Amino acid sequence: MRRARSTALLAAALALGAIGTEARACTVSSAGVAFGAYNPRSTGARNGTGTISIACATTVTAPVVALSAGASGSYAARRMTSGGWSFNYNLYTNSARTIIWGDGSGGSVSQTLSGGTISGGQRRFTPTVYGRIPALQNVGAGSYGDTVIMTVTF
Repeated sequence: MRRARSTALLAAALALGAIGTEARACTVSSAGVAFGAYNPRSTGARNGTGTISIACATTVTAPVVALSAGASGSYAARRMTSGGWSFNYNLYTNSARTIIWGDGSGGSVSQTLSGGTISGGQRRFTPTVYGRIPALQNVGAGSYGDTVIMTVTF
């Protein structure tokens, strides 16, 4: 039996699950994707990265991480908003930003983590989340954001 737990990508959370008589616990946290200042007149895309940190019992060897589509409800174009303004962005599993990180639907994939490092009696995984804002989106000044839910199945 596998357990799934969810947390917001931009917030820290604790995920606990019990399987049979063996308790398996994973601590899950994240550092949101930071894009910095976006210039709507720039002809180049704006890239950013974030990090997911997962620490589990050493018996957890391949957790699966899925990301929601966020407020847009679409993996084709996630959307960040600020007041009445919004613009497209997306999250990826690879630095080339060609594989959309999602839940396996709508052209996205979930990410199966392997290996990890063992430290302090836990197996730790720290995958990078790669983000991209396409160029030339006409938006106003402001702080933009989206909430993406992360589900870790172990």
